[in-house]
Parts: sequence; structure tokens; C-alpha cells
Amino acid sequence: MRIAEVRPKVPAKIVQNKIPAEDIMNTYMKDMEHRIKSNWAPPEDSFKNKTVVTFKIMRDGTIKSSMISESSGDKQFDTDAIKAVQQTGKVAPLPNDILGEYIDITFTFERISYLIKKDRYNR
Repeated sequence: MRIAEVRPKVPAKIVQNKIPAEDIMNTYMKDMEHRIKSNWAPPEDSFKNKTVVTFKIMRDGTIKSSMISESSGDKQFDTDAIKAVQQTGKVAPLPNDILGEYIDITFTFERISYLIKKDRYNR
């Protein structure tokens, strides 16, 4: 039996437009943030709150193990933040440049609202 050598036909010069890994991750993280925040509806009466949620993104983009790692002290605000992550459920699969089965994410939900009294500023 004879084994044939297979050589792919490729052009003499190959030009690669490789995107830097940092740019790939920045794009990935912005997309993830957009997807999660589109599911977030903080309580109307929250003026200054910050909650930190940690979770894992599996290789296929599935979100797992979400939990509050830093509470705002406002139970409803914390609940709405964790719900946003859980409702998202899945984001884009991890980029090929990422090694391993998952990445750990620390995601901050923050809301700062200002209440302006009309009579003080509108004369």
C-alpha cells in the first residue's frame, strides 16, 4: 500500500489580516455587555446603586454559576441585576484565542440618577 502525500494548493504569497487578540476580546466584551444590559431593568426608585455579579461563560457562550459578589444593599436592585444575567442565558461562543473551557466574568451594574427640583433651577 502506498501513502500519497497531499499538498494543498495555496497561492505563493498569503497575506493574513489577523485581528489582535485584544481587539477581539474588546469586541466580545462589548457585545456581552450589550446583551446583558438589554435584559436589565433597574427599579425606578433607585438613585445610586452598584451591584457586582460574577459568572462563567462556557466555550459555547452559555452563562453559568451567576451570583452576587458585591451587594448594593438594595435587594430589588440586586435581584434585577442577577435576573439580567440569567435571562441572557447565552452569549456568543468564546473566541478561538481563548484557551480553556470557560472564562470568569465580574460584571458591575451601576445606576446613578439625579433628582432635580424644578423650583430651585427653573425660575
